[in-house]
Amino acid sequence: MRRFACYALALLMVLQTPGVVLADNTAAPAYVLAPDDVVSVMVVNFPNLSTQATVLPDGTISVPILGSVKASGKTTEELAQYLAREWDRFVVRPSVTVSVTQKRKAAIVVNGFAARLGAIEYRPGMRLSDALAEVGGASPAGDITKVRVTRRSGESQTYDMTDFSRLAGTERDVLLQEGDIIFIPERRTQVSVIGEVIRPGSFDYRDEMTVLDALGLAGGVRESADLHAATIEEDGVERKLDLDALLRKGDMSVNAKLKPGARIMVPEWQNRTYVFGAVARPGFYPYKEGDRILDALNASGLAQNAEMREVRVIRVDKTKGEAVVTRYNLEEFLKDGKMEANAMLSAGDVVFIPDKKRGFQWQDAFAVMSGIGLIDQTIRILTGNRYRY
Repeated sequence: MRRFACYALALLMVLQTPGVVLADNTAAPAYVLAPDDVVSVMVVNFPNLSTQATVLPDGTISVPILGSVKASGKTTEELAQYLAREWDRFVVRPSVTVSVTQKRKAAIVVNGFAARLGAIEYRPGMRLSDALAEVGGASPAGDITKVRVTRRSGESQTYDMTDFSRLAGTERDVLLQEGDIIFIPERRTQVSVIGEVIRPGSFDYRDEMTVLDALGLAGGVRESADLHAATIEEDGVERKLDLDALLRKGDMSVNAKLKPGARIMVPEWQNRTYVFGAVARPGFYPYKEGDRILDALNASGLAQNAEMREVRVIRVDKTKGEAVVTRYNLEEFLKDGKMEANAMLSAGDVVFIPDKKRGFQWQDAFAVMSGIGLIDQTIRILTGNRYRY
């Protein structure tokens, strides 16, 4: 008890002694060096190694013997330890001290497609809208809807800063930190149309630009275009574009407004086969080398009333300028194994199997083919619009 009283008395005397205060154990974060910092390097007993240096934009300083060394990203203590280890190869146990003699100005860097690029002074409480206003916003080629802020930690976030002067204090108007990098990307100002069009390429984007506008700039689709399989890609998302409905049936709901950077792809029709008639799922099917008639019919699902003896395969022969229609009796293959009755298909072939009750009727075949646009893509593709049966 007596010993505790002595300790308490001693502590009280310390507290009452002028000039003595309790240490604040809340340590401030260590200062991390960056470009434009000026540092003093002192080496005890080796004055020729002592120097003063400015951290260059690439993050390095120049010191005797070692030359260029990395300083950016290190604390003064870390840099001192590094220099001591390196110099220890040349002198005996160097004692190194590094101090900051002039701190860099707190800054934020704006790059990309801004009206003015470069570093701007950071102020506590500064927001993204403040920085954008200071550099004049985006340049005409800049995309203000995708402004990216990257922290020193590497964390990154993108913000839509459209009409940023009205966003002050909102959730999008993020508080900045010293060392942030603001990047304004290029605004994608073109659309591209590729594939089976007259003039594939990229074209200047215009406000309110539509699918038809883009196709018009590309000169329209070729006769070999697969209107059912066109696609459009916007903002990295690809979706089907039914050009058959738009161009043949006049469905203007397909004529959507395009976004900058949109990409329209019109493939060649001959990449697939088409099956219709007495099948469960008429339509296009991917063509594989070696496919035969029965493969295509099985893929589409034969109906119970399918007339297997009257299958027709319509094939476009571009070299002769005619469409060739060939009859096959699949029962000869199924019952007798005649392989020629289950002929091999080619890409672009059209397979038609009629109903048993009606048999093969030309008007049925042409009605279906015309309805889905295959008349234009088979018969009209030929010189003189000829066909051979």
